Amino acid sequence: MFKHRTLRCCLYVLLLCTLKAKHLFPCRTKLTWVNGIAHLPEHMVDPTYVISSAFGNVKVDYCHNPSAMTSESDYIGFVKDGIQASGHQMGRVTKEVDTLVDHLRDALIEVGKSGKVIHIAHSQGSVITWLAAKRLRPEECRRIEVISFGGAATICTSEFPFARCINYYAVNDPILNVVPAAVKALRTGFSFGSGMEQEIIFLASRTGDPVTDHGLLNPTYLEALLWEGQRYQSLYKSPIGVDAAFIAPLASSASWFPNFAYATTKQLMLAILQVFMWLREFVRGILMELRGRRDERYEPVPFIESS
Repeated sequence: MFKHRTLRCCLYVLLLCTLKAKHLFPCRTKLTWVNGIAHLPEHMVDPTYVISSAFGNVKVDYCHNPSAMTSESDYIGFVKDGIQASGHQMGRVTKEVDTLVDHLRDALIEVGKSGKVIHIAHSQGSVITWLAAKRLRPEECRRIEVISFGGAATICTSEFPFARCINYYAVNDPILNVVPAAVKALRTGFSFGSGMEQEIIFLASRTGDPVTDHGLLNPTYLEALLWEGQRYQSLYKSPIGVDAAFIAPLASSASWFPNFAYATTKQLMLAILQVFMWLREFVRGILMELRGRRDERYEPVPFIESS
């Protein structure tokens, strides 16, 4: 009985330490994103900044899907972008697809075998991601999460073994006219992946304007982007890492550093304290078994009536 109790206590302490360590030190991640049509190089700056801010100020590496446009008023280039996107929907592989495959593989190498790549795609970027997925190995897909906004193609785990797939569509997004799978999901109301998480989600318009709603940084998709950022931070950003980013610049200030240090180490100290309490009970149980004694308990003095 003593051996069984000892083994159970050891296993419980080990499990507790593992769970706490996983929460405090989550797996390594990398954020990437690929844009839709009509994005000149200078147009990549604002979305990259917003995505980084939404996901806790982490570094975001974008894969630029170049535009045929030479300026914002180049309508001929805009039409060429649309024609290229239509070719992608029909399965035509271009250099943009090959570039994204290389980009994702580089990100996977950076995070290592136990890490994850969080990949964001918008509009044409989603159909490029769909084509790139056909060239990725299953073991590579399993380490990638795909978040698509207004995608020209739906990306689901029923087709690719990605770790997670989410496709957001504004209900009045014009792109739904060329994405039959999304329209079918809108009519049926359900589209689940291999798990219990819904993979195609429809958002009510926040602006009432279909063209505006298609924009990644406009209110409709921005709200979903911010929610995904909160999810990412809760799952993949350690309490230590979130607060530690603020400590280094303030470490030289004796008045500010203790407050930030407390916020940083609070979660860690609570975990250590809980483990210490279980270890104390574990050692105490062993000593009691060895001594063959029970816990001392208070025994009230019996009342004796006076004669």
